[in-house]
Formats: sequence, structure tokens, C-alpha cells
Amino acid sequence: MRNRWMKLRDCLLLASFAALAAGCTFENGTEIQTEHFTVKQRDWQWNNDYKRYEYIFDYAGLGRDIYEEGTVLGGVYVNEVDPGGGTYEVLKTLPYVESFPYQNRSYTRTISFDIAPRQVTFYIQSSDLSDDEGDLGTYEFKITLVWERERR
Repeated sequence: MRNRWMKLRDCLLLASFAALAAGCTFENGTEIQTEHFTVKQRDWQWNNDYKRYEYIFDYAGLGRDIYEEGTVLGGVYVNEVDPGGGTYEVLKTLPYVESFPYQNRSYTRTISFDIAPRQVTFYIQSSDLSDDEGDLGTYEFKITLVWERERR
């Protein structure tokens, strides 16, 4: 059991460097695959049941084996403002929750994702559950899959 946790720890540490490669295999049989997905403003669709905007797509790389036994990490690239007024890009781990004041109260926007075998749903949901399109835009997401080779 300890050996398995050490493998997982090593995997997660290596996953942080996975952005440099689309996929790799390590001596212990651990595989990492990183994919980037761009969702354009026009691609978002309102889901009235969940009160959120969604982009759903098939992703063959996410098989049932990875869904059940592997690890899936997600991130979204956003722009931050530096003290001098300029902007710079950072990768935020999903779910990414941003809060800010709005009409004398707090307003929150959550950007996250759901997974199912062979399917990914990126979504944006506001704390007031409205379908206001003000939060929509083009977003670049990153998904990293981690699994043991013999399980695939």
C-alpha cells in the first residue's frame, strides 16, 4: 500500500511538469497525458436544469479504466492583473472560484468540469444562478490524465 501511495505522490509531482509534453511513460509504469482544449464564447450552451453554461464533448482518451482507477486533473488559464496594471497568464486548478463585490454583496463565479467515461463537460456557473452571458468568453483548459499502464 505504501509503495502505491509513493507512486501516486511521484505521479502527481511529475504531473506538474507534464505541460512540457503531450504524454510520457515512467519506469514504474505510470503514464501521463496532457491535453489542451479551447472553448470559444459561441460554444457555451445554457443548461437550465443545472443553471450553468456548459460545453460538452466526447473525449476518447478518457476511458472507463482511467475514470475508475486513474486520476484526472483540470485547470483553466486566466489573466491576473499585476500591481503596475499589466496582465499575466496563470493556470488555475479546477474548480476555480472567483468572488468579487457586486451591488453591495458578494458575487461568485465557478469554472469547473465534470467527467464521465469518454466525456468531459466544462462549465461556468454564477452564484445567482442566472443565465447572464457576462461571464462567458473564450477559455483555454488543460486536462491531465494519470494512470498505470497495465490498467489501460
